[in-house]
Amino acid sequence: MNRWSRGLLGLALIVGCHGETAPSTPVSDAASDAASDEGEEAPLCPPALGVGKPRTTKGTPGPLDATLRLNELQLEATHNSYHVQPAKGGAAEWQYTHASIGKQLSEQGVRGIELDTRWNEACGRYEVYHLPIFDEGTTCRVFTDCLAELRAWSDAHPSHHPLFVHLEPKDGWETDTGEARAVALEREILSVFPRELVITPDEVKGGAASLREAVTSKGWPTLGATRGRVLFYLDRSDAYRDAYTHGRKDLADRLLFADADETDPFAAVLVRNGALAGKNAITALVKKGFIVRTFADRSVDAGWAGDRTQLDAALASGAQIVSTDFPAKDPRTSYFVEIPSGTPSRCNPVTAPAGCTSAAVESL
Repeated sequence: MNRWSRGLLGLALIVGCHGETAPSTPVSDAASDAASDEGEEAPLCPPALGVGKPRTTKGTPGPLDATLRLNELQLEATHNSYHVQPAKGGAAEWQYTHASIGKQLSEQGVRGIELDTRWNEACGRYEVYHLPIFDEGTTCRVFTDCLAELRAWSDAHPSHHPLFVHLEPKDGWETDTGEARAVALEREILSVFPRELVITPDEVKGGAASLREAVTSKGWPTLGATRGRVLFYLDRSDAYRDAYTHGRKDLADRLLFADADETDPFAAVLVRNGALAGKNAITALVKKGFIVRTFADRSVDAGWAGDRTQLDAALASGAQIVSTDFPAKDPRTSYFVEIPSGTPSRCNPVTAPAGCTSAAVESL
């Protein structure tokens, strides 16, 4: 089956979001020419990108929306939120399958998702899957299909606290194509979520000298200013991140936050896994005003064995985003992740002010 064919069902979501009609043969000219030259079937590409439509529904404010801030909550997220385990064999760490993104949000209390993106050169668009050939199973192959599921749920529940989207581009940053592909990634996001629904680094930075100064001194925006919206962050700590942050200087005009060292001027959302050994370090970062993503599971094998030790450390650390491969009960193990007393999220155990209740964070 053509790799894009797996995403055809999700294309209806894009059509509904943008009001577009998919062409009868949605194939790029370049891809079609290349296929003709090689005597191969042309790849079936997604329809052209549109522009994310404004939201027409309004949410209901929470009782503490004027004072409770974005970093003062704790939520459950999923790791590789699209993942479907291989039909046969594969590494131990691949032995888990997630429900659709919409079901995770509506039935499992998930408020953060993770997507691995890969550039499809023939179609000039992004795909979502883990590893070529060996671990390609995915519930939404086309990147914008994944986002359309997120948008559909968000529109149906506009009172939700901000959703967090963890993006891990699997392609390197090439000198001649890196910037163009970063722009393409942002354009695909904006084809589903208009800019006013995206919490951006520039918005959080405001008039501060740097993004780091803003979150550690002024603080994050309130839930009242961010409810019903989405925050995207980049999980790369190499040349890709350095180029995206203009030489590790800032995130001016960028759509995504980026993982950082604590002292970087663009530091705001930090990826810090290993909560069992790093609990105190995570707590220190959270107290300084950073939003931290950490991993709840010691490993997939440990999850199947019912091991909660890292989960308990992650929850106690105050990390705002607690990610897992086990977001729901499974009869094969006692282990699964949920936020204690959450509705589905809760007040952050480290940073939330006195008087905060889970219902003030979100209660749909």
